[in-house]
Amino acid sequence: MHAIEERYYKINRIILKTLGLWPYQQSYLTQIHKILFAGILWTFILVQLLVFITTQYNINLLLKILSLVFPTLFGTIKYILFIIQADSVKQLLEQVRNDWRLLKNKLEIDIIEKYACNSRLFTMIVMAFCLLGVIFCTIFQLLPMILDIIIPLNKSRPCQIIAVTEYFINQEKYIYAILLHEIITVLIIAITIFGTGATIMMYILHACALFEVASYRIENAIEKNILAISDPRRERFLYRRIVHAVVIHRRAIEFTEFLTSTFMVSYAILIIVGISSLSFNLFQFLQMVTLTNNINEAFIFGIFIITHLIYLFFANCAGQEITDHGIKFFKATYNGLWYAAPLHTQKLLLFVMRKGKINVTIGCGSLFIASLEGFAMLTNTAVSYFTVIYSTR
Repeated sequence: MHAIEERYYKINRIILKTLGLWPYQQSYLTQIHKILFAGILWTFILVQLLVFITTQYNINLLLKILSLVFPTLFGTIKYILFIIQADSVKQLLEQVRNDWRLLKNKLEIDIIEKYACNSRLFTMIVMAFCLLGVIFCTIFQLLPMILDIIIPLNKSRPCQIIAVTEYFINQEKYIYAILLHEIITVLIIAITIFGTGATIMMYILHACALFEVASYRIENAIEKNILAISDPRRERFLYRRIVHAVVIHRRAIEFTEFLTSTFMVSYAILIIVGISSLSFNLFQFLQMVTLTNNINEAFIFGIFIITHLIYLFFANCAGQEITDHGIKFFKATYNGLWYAAPLHTQKLLLFVMRKGKINVTIGCGSLFIASLEGFAMLTNTAVSYFTVIYSTR
């Protein structure tokens, strides 16, 4: 499995190690690493909220601060979540390794390798998008300084920080330190959100691979050459093949249930924070475009909105994939040669079909199910909150 892990899951391991979240790394330096990163995230939230102490309150100031506090809070929650759930993350990785060891059939190994390749490709694309977004935001943030070097004027161009913060120091004097704090925070948040998201997607695609293997086994459990065998041996062969399919299907369900139970509570919190964040950023983007004509900030808030929508789409698309692959097991059972099997085997397959009809889902219990319909619902909710905020400005 070590060679397989190096080939398919190496990027995920590097990302988690960069964040100090790799569950197999629990040294003293790693603990300092986690405290440092968590401290940077929490202090960035704090310095934004401290503005209310020194600045006269107004609704526009509140909404601008919240439009950046909520994305930071989202990334911070995800970071703390992976620290708290380190044992569960490790257990999920162990099960992935064990599942790879269970497969001996070449076609089944090809199936799980295909999904592992998709996971690796997804991680690479997501991290490339993440880093490009951070680079663009950083360039626009440092644009006045860059223009002072390329096209100097008689006086320096004013450098404005996107986030409204209060450090209780002279911000003009320590502008570079404040900018460094902001850029480092944005980088940590971006890698945390997309890196941990890619890891969860890796788990989901692995569960989809298990369902695919189970579907392949149950669909090919009854073959004509086995039906031609004499009765006692035929029953034994059929039972063995069906049991092998049911075992891998059961492992896929247990893996999905454990994944859901591990992140369910935090998933509910992240939905609330994420939808609120999208609503505030939609409002702030409209403010930048219609009232201030601040192209730099409008561009950055536009990137934030696109990032929110992409994250929501892929998170719900992953849940839809799990549900579709769970249903595929039932269809594979029905499409097999069950009608040509002995009566006892047909009765056994009825129980398998009943189990396959139960939808496998990811979400917050019965409150929310991750799916394409869920994506539409969350997007509509965010737009509704945005219109309410806009009407009260």
